[in-house]
Amino acid sequence: MTRFLNLVASEPAIARLPIVVDSSKWSVIEAGLRLHRCKPLVNSISLKEGEERFLRDARLARRYARP
Repeated sequence: MTRFLNLVASEPAIARLPIVVDSSKWSVIEAGLRLHRCKPLVNSISLKEGEERFLRDARLARRYARP
């Protein structure tokens, strides 16, 4: 994810577009949220691991929200 987003960031026309972060690993999702300068969309948190985990991941993703 880090390598991909660094490549995206090097193209100004692309870097302004939203991206979809899709992974089952929170570390990959967090890397996407941390590195992307635009508003990313998270497609991978679910209720499979329970409501508590879902709410935790949703709150963490929300901390990366950009105006």
